[in-house]
Amino acid sequence: MTESSAHNIPVYILCGGKSSRMGRDKGLAMLQEKHFIDHIISGINEVSKEIVFVTQNSEYSRFGLPIVNDHYIDKGPLGGIHAALKHTNQERILILSCDIPLLDASVLKRLIAEKKTADIIFAETATNWHPLIGIYSKRILKNLEAHLEKDQLRLFDFIKTNNYRALNFTAERAFTNINTPEVLARVEQELN
Repeated sequence: MTESSAHNIPVYILCGGKSSRMGRDKGLAMLQEKHFIDHIISGINEVSKEIVFVTQNSEYSRFGLPIVNDHYIDKGPLGGIHAALKHTNQERILILSCDIPLLDASVLKRLIAEKKTADIIFAETATNWHPLIGIYSKRILKNLEAHLEKDQLRLFDFIKTNNYRALNFTAERAFTNINTPEVLARVEQELN
């Protein structure tokens, strides 16, 4: 993968969600004295210079990056993916959730290298699918809008109606989804 091919894919970070288990906005939570978002951006900077937040939360403006609002409010990750695909002028985008601060650039580089092999390409590990670490093509937009209009919001169900591919990764730690204070405390302790 050449540097130019890596840097032409926009990255959209989904910062919506209710964060009810965390008790606060997950992307703004702190890990090792840095916001989760700062950790994620550090990894993204190796693969893309175009980073956009998908959120209704104006607090993200402090990071100096563009913000896109959902067109379909309170529709979960599908609403965020839709907003990102409607916003971009590129054929494919990289979608990330805001609660994966341990994700490293090697995962993103591998996904980007495989970006043309399916309409949705996402990470999987031995224990989980990680669809919010994935590449999404504009070709899914009409199908996505149909699901949103019918309030069919289950991400996995939607993915299965598309040409998708799961890329297997063995580095489980990079995919740690920090969505509770208990998981955050455990990860913080492991890193110290």
